Amino acid sequence: MKSYLAQSLLLMTVALTACQSGDKQSEETVSRGEITISVDESLKPIIQAEKEAFEAKTKYAKVNTVYVPELAAIQLMLKDSTRLAVVTRHLKPDEKEVFEKANLKYRALHMATDAIAFITHGSSKDTLISVEELKEVMHGKITKWNQLKYGKSNSKITLVLDNDNSSNLQYLLDTLQIADKKQSPLFAVKSNKEVIEYVQKTPGAVGVIGVNWISDIDDPEHPTFTKGIKVMGVAPKYSANLEDYIQPYQYAIALKKYPLSRNIYLITKEAKRGLGTGFINYVLSDPGQRIVLKSGLLPATQVIRLIETRNFSIQAEDLNARRIKN
Repeated sequence: MKSYLAQSLLLMTVALTACQSGDKQSEETVSRGEITISVDESLKPIIQAEKEAFEAKTKYAKVNTVYVPELAAIQLMLKDSTRLAVVTRHLKPDEKEVFEKANLKYRALHMATDAIAFITHGSSKDTLISVEELKEVMHGKITKWNQLKYGKSNSKITLVLDNDNSSNLQYLLDTLQIADKKQSPLFAVKSNKEVIEYVQKTPGAVGVIGVNWISDIDDPEHPTFTKGIKVMGVAPKYSANLEDYIQPYQYAIALKKYPLSRNIYLITKEAKRGLGTGFINYVLSDPGQRIVLKSGLLPATQVIRLIETRNFSIQAEDLNARRIKN
């Protein structure tokens, strides 16, 4: 009888221990669990690279990504459908109000600096534009390429963007101080990838995309994306000096020579140190920032040194990256 009782107590203890162990294993931590994040579609290449590297390093972590226009990415986070939003701007007053009413705090962490790139058909001889001229194009005052200071073709300019609600469009509207997008002769498709495909087959078109779609030369899709297109040089205003027309290369973004750059932010309302915090920590750590550097963007938490040698800008990494503590 005593032996039976002892065995029963032992089995109960083992079962209880196993149950408690299972509960601990299922608890979400900075390196374990599953989350969903919403991402501005124009940032897909860089965030996809970060996600894959994080999951490869963190065995028990799963990051589901939803790529949507920027406004939708923020709304999904505000409605608790996603834990984290990756976007190119801070929250607006009405968006902050959602947190204030719920007595919640959020964090917006600078991840990298991106840029808006303008691309044309591979056969085009029109590859230079100033911000001043771009504003005239978006106001409908300039409609043909040969109306630009360095324009040659008499064909119509077709301005193509990824989405009516995209961050690329909103950035241009804000930067060029255009109050109503309806006054601009725009043609919208559904994604940055579709913008590239449209320009590849449409002479006269100028596409507006996030530069991270064409800046990572190690991306397997890079040859597909860059085949048949040219990246335009942009100057703040018309200049007789052709060197003032800058392409959105990493060194130009770092030196603030390219006039149309923007920051990328990780915005979260995660109250506890969960997997969202773990993903943020990774992206802002040395390995995560090296991915940013390799992608052709400007890292937020690494200092890069630019060395001028025979008219070529060579970049080297300063390994003094700092980890963001949450």
